[in-house]
Amino acid sequence: MKVVVAERASVGLTTRGARPAAAARGGRARARAWDDGRASKAEVERRTFGEGVQQVLKKAQIVALSCACLLGPPLDPPALAILKGNPNAKIPRSPEAALRRSTPVINAEMADIQNKLEDVAFLLRIPQRKQWDKMEQKVTECRDKAKSEGEIRGILKDVPEAARSEATEYIESMDVALGQALRGIAYRDAAYTTKYLNAALANVNSIELAQAVGLPFSVPQSLQSKFPYLAGRATLKFTIKKRPGVGKLYVLDAETRQDAVGTFVVDLDGYSAPVTAGQLLKNVSAGMYDGQAIAQDLNATALLVGPPTEAAPLAPPLPLEIFQTGEFEPSYNTQLDVLNMEYPILPMSIFGAVVMSHDAGDALRSSTDRFFIYKFEESMGGLAGLSFDEGQFSVVGYVTQGSDLITQVEGGDIIEKVEIVSGGDRLREPQV
Repeated sequence: MKVVVAERASVGLTTRGARPAAAARGGRARARAWDDGRASKAEVERRTFGEGVQQVLKKAQIVALSCACLLGPPLDPPALAILKGNPNAKIPRSPEAALRRSTPVINAEMADIQNKLEDVAFLLRIPQRKQWDKMEQKVTECRDKAKSEGEIRGILKDVPEAARSEATEYIESMDVALGQALRGIAYRDAAYTTKYLNAALANVNSIELAQAVGLPFSVPQSLQSKFPYLAGRATLKFTIKKRPGVGKLYVLDAETRQDAVGTFVVDLDGYSAPVTAGQLLKNVSAGMYDGQAIAQDLNATALLVGPPTEAAPLAPPLPLEIFQTGEFEPSYNTQLDVLNMEYPILPMSIFGAVVMSHDAGDALRSSTDRFFIYKFEESMGGLAGLSFDEGQFSVVGYVTQGSDLITQVEGGDIIEKVEIVSGGDRLREPQV
């Protein structure tokens, strides 16, 4: 019985393809020992089993060495490797998160608060067992800063005098939101915690916007002489009307209020796309899109806005402008390689992304006057959940209010008007 077990163990440990040879070698060794009468049957069994194990270990070492040569240096522990390579950890998935990450952070106190709260937001997204204690510690540290007079003075020192009263209100609102987030953590309620964590992060972004005066980098002089640029952020309000004769109305709110006219709001971001966003803002100030009909692509994935394609452009094309995460300024005339983890600060893979179209026949230049609102859904992405066109277009902002209306707008609906709500004073004209 022991012999049978030993043979099975030896064969079972061998790699596929090595089994016949190992068995043959074991058989020959056993036959020689019995024929010569030099060893007992038990000793032969032990030797046979030992030879099989040695062969398995030797082959395992060869396989491991081959894998190491092919794969390079050892991988991190599985959990860390997954998090580092997961686009969910690199790319924001909402307009608010994308715009927040684009806002320049010039204050050390606010940088510390934002980093801690972003960590908590990430921990909340992990579908495994939540690290509630760690989240509680980080939120408590942030709330202590929001209550400390010394920390508040450190925050307000980088806020212009005229905006300090408003910034103080944001700090107080952040403190309240953090208190509610701690309550959600205490009850282990992820949804409640996320709601108030997002509210706290919104106040963080408002404070940082008050601290940021102008761009933290210089727009190349060669571009300043040709194109306008947006030195900060601007807000636009679109008023849309159903095309006549269709007999349809927009559903405008949870009360199922219906109307033939609806509105949505777009935030343009000059911190990541100053030249492209500046050109779009100038077009709006000139009334270029008022009265235009909206087109829609064949797959109903985008709303197309701009003059008819046969119309001649009013200005030379813009350079493709993309701000890569981890860089210090936007790059021009270069697309990102998302497969090699080059991610934009303003991703296209968000519902309501406002994206400048490519210039006709040149993917490294953007149109001066044509843009589209991308109706991205996860089902439209690849295995990583990203658009197949991620990193190929200049994203200038997002629909931040009225996104429900975007799903109802159809080709032929009319843009009654586009208004500049705020940020018009941050438009810089070309300097010849």
